[in-house]
Amino acid sequence: MKNTLYILLTFGFALVFQSCKKDPPKQEEPKVQKGLTLTVLPTWEGATMVTGKMQYSKPDGEVLQLRTWGMILAKLSLVKDDNTLVSLGDGYQWVDVASGRLSFNYPDAPAGTYKGIQFQLGPDSAVNHGDPTLWPASHPLNGNLTGLHWGWAGGYVFQAFDGEFKDNASATVTKGFSFHTAGNAFNQLFFMPFNFELAGTPKTAVLEFKADEYFKNPTELHLKDKAVSHSTGNAEITLMSKLIGNAADAFSIKSVN
Repeated sequence: MKNTLYILLTFGFALVFQSCKKDPPKQEEPKVQKGLTLTVLPTWEGATMVTGKMQYSKPDGEVLQLRTWGMILAKLSLVKDDNTLVSLGDGYQWVDVASGRLSFNYPDAPAGTYKGIQFQLGPDSAVNHGDPTLWPASHPLNGNLTGLHWGWAGGYVFQAFDGEFKDNASATVTKGFSFHTAGNAFNQLFFMPFNFELAGTPKTAVLEFKADEYFKNPTELHLKDKAVSHSTGNAEITLMSKLIGNAADAFSIKSVN
């Protein structure tokens, strides 16, 4: 009987002692970067560019006003040091200067070390000539949202910029210009080198879009010579090729903070 009582008392004391012990503190999981905001900054010779009444001068003296400037980006990705691509969202985005659609948030951008950002102007052929009605109403490839679709035969307009110009600052006659980039021959890949790391807190990458570069270097283009190209016909294709060639250095990463 005494042995039994002793065992019960010992067991009870052990239970009480065990219940008084505090659980060890849980180790906090390391914080993982979740979030990158990509902001496009349109500029003309270093100054912020807007559509509307603002006038911009070209090296040849021509003065222009922009009415629209929109573009469809595809394969928008972060680029790792080993050239692995990390897609931002599903890789598609619609940039529109006139409506101020210039900032895009990617909350699932993963932690890592990157050497730049890249995108392709316009989608690949299969998507370009696919059914635009299959995309959700808010998707960059929905033609009703962007207005950048020519129909079943033409596919998407990868880029559209339109406006008015004068031959020089003192000219009284105003003329129109219209440039629409389309057709997979004009799919252009832009890589913007910039070493940065995502870790700890969300960051913002500022992508500068230098619109003035389209009209100069290596080819200076004069609107009074030809001010329209919708990427069809020999003369228009030649002009669009020059515009796209000039645009090779139109995009760069200004900062990642």
